[in-house]
Amino acid sequence: MFERVLKTFGMVAIVLLICNFADGVFHGSRALPSFFFRQQDLAILAGLLVLEIALRRIPRLPDGLGKLAGRWAASPVFTALAQPRRPLVAVVALAVACGVIGWIGTGLVFGGYALSTDEVMANFDAAILAHGELMAKVAPAWRGNLSALAPQFVFHPDGGAFWMSSYLPVNAGLRALGVMIGARDWVSPVLATISVIAVFGVGRRLWPDRPQIAWFAAILLATSSQMLITAMTPYAMTAHLAFDLVWLWLFLTNRWWSHAGAIVVGAAACGLHQLIFHPLFVAPFIAQLWLDRRWRLAALYTLAYAGVCLFWVDYVSYALKTVTDVVAATPGGKPQGGLAWVIVTLRLLLSDFNLAAIGLTAKNLIRYVTWQNVLTTPLLVLGAMAAIRAKGVPRALLIGIVITNIATFVLMAYQGHGWGYRYMHGLLGSACLLAAWTWATLSERLDAPGKAKAQVVFLTVAALCVLVLLPVRAWQAHRFARPYATAYAELQNAKTPIVIVDSTGVRFGADLVRNDPYLTNRPLIFDPGLLDMKRLGDLCARYPVTLFDHRDAVRLGLQTFVPAPSRHPLDFERIMADLKCRVTESGH
Repeated sequence: MFERVLKTFGMVAIVLLICNFADGVFHGSRALPSFFFRQQDLAILAGLLVLEIALRRIPRLPDGLGKLAGRWAASPVFTALAQPRRPLVAVVALAVACGVIGWIGTGLVFGGYALSTDEVMANFDAAILAHGELMAKVAPAWRGNLSALAPQFVFHPDGGAFWMSSYLPVNAGLRALGVMIGARDWVSPVLATISVIAVFGVGRRLWPDRPQIAWFAAILLATSSQMLITAMTPYAMTAHLAFDLVWLWLFLTNRWWSHAGAIVVGAAACGLHQLIFHPLFVAPFIAQLWLDRRWRLAALYTLAYAGVCLFWVDYVSYALKTVTDVVAATPGGKPQGGLAWVIVTLRLLLSDFNLAAIGLTAKNLIRYVTWQNVLTTPLLVLGAMAAIRAKGVPRALLIGIVITNIATFVLMAYQGHGWGYRYMHGLLGSACLLAAWTWATLSERLDAPGKAKAQVVFLTVAALCVLVLLPVRAWQAHRFARPYATAYAELQNAKTPIVIVDSTGVRFGADLVRNDPYLTNRPLIFDPGLLDMKRLGDLCARYPVTLFDHRDAVRLGLQTFVPAPSRHPLDFERIMADLKCRVTESGH
């Protein structure tokens, strides 16, 4: 059993390493995935591969480790984890511990800083929703500058009288509730807590006569560095995980009220931030209802999700109706929302597909493998055929994982920032359930000493994932985010009312351009690349400005690069001198 798990891990790692180079071969290499692969994932994957080979090739090593594990197995902590006397109390304690780790890490690892624009937009919309509005009104003085005040993922109609993020609002709504009770940073940790309890509940529903599967699934999820560190951030992915598992728990309860609850939860899950993720999770379960000839229930879910998806597709139009009679349109005049917009978006994503996606997806999956409990992926792979043969829920769990991977491979292989593979985050519960089921199935074939040894191995690996891998991953995340947090703090402390961030040659420099949706913050931060010379000149005529550029990025340790000559970067320092701007350099 143990050798099969080790061999499977080695096989998966080698295949992914080979595929990893495809983006370079097909001239599609992206800087950030390559950086994460080199700086964060390669050493851990190589170390695990070396350990896998050593355990199989050096006979004395497993024996020596077995003696150490035997001492651990004799401890009261091990006994409590192996067979908790009160499983519900144990899983709640485990889940609360995950929530506490997430809350502590929000400050300790990230310093309360939202690194990526996705995270910024969650807080951006949360501030609007906390005011009881769907869109924020923009003061007339700034309406022509909105693209420069928030250069990414923001929607505003012609004229710029109102704006909001281009994401769906439910994750932001959860954060808005946190804002209103003074506990915004607790939102993701609480969702992580719910996830661990829910995966246990699903396991108990699926295998009521094999309670250890549910407990081991909870342990696999609770010892995932991806789950824990993402819970320290505003990313919507923690909400996806919690909502998907709560949905499945309700679905499996199979009562009229639980199906009604599942539809309500599903409607919210579809609107968390991007529509695609939750429907891919539920589609196999709805298909299974049709295969099982549960016609009424299958039709109910199908019609309900059709209506929910149509609503969220046209959400922008509904939001606009709350503030204005303007037809939903981007500043360029193209539709934003509705089926036509979905079709246009899908065409653009498909036209951008190339074979470099093989390498990008391999890098994503390497992050997935190395950010989970080490046992999760090999057990998932080992149990895949059994899940297909079992049909029903195990097969649906597996299909959800597969089709989500296919969709992201074809439509959006580049995930950008993310701790682990965040596009697969909502399916971590599915993977942990199948992995725990596989481990239990393999263990049950062993004799009594073998079963005891399997428990020792499982819990020892779980302990090492928390005590070794999690601190390493937390340090990596902190080291990557800290320079950006420091740079943003410097911008906030600028002495002028306006800050210009020239992100030329600065990786993710545009992410530093972030402002309150009501533009009450000072200084206001601008991206000059999205200002024409007249608007830049008007700003300079009215206000003194602080300039943050490539030199400041180097000074503060941000990632920088040499722009390609074809991009013809503008020299904003010279341009601002020509405009006679009253410029203060950042840091002075």
